[in-house]
Amino acid sequence: MTVNRAIFGDLDGGEPVTRQTISRDDLMQRLTRMIQTCEGCESVRVVGVTRLDSPDKDGRNWSHSLVLDAAGVPAEVYSLGYASVIGTAHDTWNLK
Repeated sequence: MTVNRAIFGDLDGGEPVTRQTISRDDLMQRLTRMIQTCEGCESVRVVGVTRLDSPDKDGRNWSHSLVLDAAGVPAEVYSLGYASVIGTAHDTWNLK
């Protein structure tokens, strides 16, 4: 499964990027767009993100666990989509 990197409008050609701070709604919209680029996940939506009590050792302030509206997509399909996008997203954005 591959991710369409064009959805990362704030990334430029693979250069190291400082984690961008965005609103919860913006984060959920971006995560939704990312997962929807994965085959079979076109109708999956992110409906919840959990802020961590304090940032992790790498400065991330939201959980790897997301609340999804799977829209009938089987877990074995959306879990692959989730796995293919969460690492990049987690390294790219933080919650305001």
